[in-house]
Amino acid sequence: MLNPARIDKPKSLSKIVVEKIKESIMNGNLKPGSKLIETQLTNSLGVSRTPLREAFRELAAEGYITIYPHKGAFVTKITKKEIKDLYMITSVLEGLATRLATPLLSLGKNRKHLEKLLKELRTHEQAGEISKYWETNQLFHQFITNSCKNEKLKVVITNLRRQILKTRIITLRVPGRLKSSMEEHEEILKHILRNESRKAEKMVIKHLELQGKILYDISEKTSQENNLV
Repeated sequence: MLNPARIDKPKSLSKIVVEKIKESIMNGNLKPGSKLIETQLTNSLGVSRTPLREAFRELAAEGYITIYPHKGAFVTKITKKEIKDLYMITSVLEGLATRLATPLLSLGKNRKHLEKLLKELRTHEQAGEISKYWETNQLFHQFITNSCKNEKLKVVITNLRRQILKTRIITLRVPGRLKSSMEEHEEILKHILRNESRKAEKMVIKHLELQGKILYDISEKTSQENNLV
């Protein structure tokens, strides 16, 4: 369940609640399929039901939770087929965005910003700071996508990313994955800085396909364990 935390500031309570619940989902404190009990959450977060229900609507719109009439809100489960389909599409589109963005990222301020993000990734990886690594990882990929100069592509990737965002941090908790992820980001940046658009594209596709495979394997193992009598 959520760690006890009081919310004292009146600013956008529902937004704060959204972030708290997202954090608990991505940290694994709230498991896929688990029910969100309103009374427990209002007590834990120190808010009324109004901002909580507003937060539920936003979380449902982003795919983090599913609301069933007369049953309540549950942390969304993602099926093995959804994992396979989403990562198959997202890897190709983010690869394309990387190819389009590479000429614009290999020089000037953009180059320096990517180098800065990679340095932060390395710091978090060496310290074993999975949550901070994941946050910087998001910024790294978002910066590349936002630099592709194709608005329609950016919108599609953003929508897909919302659907799989909550799953990516899970893969980083697999033993050895944090280190290999760091190596993949170094390889991606190397090709970008050399203005090797096609190689950067292929590396991003490989990176995301591997993420998808790891998550698929985790889901497969979980399904098998749940089926054991």
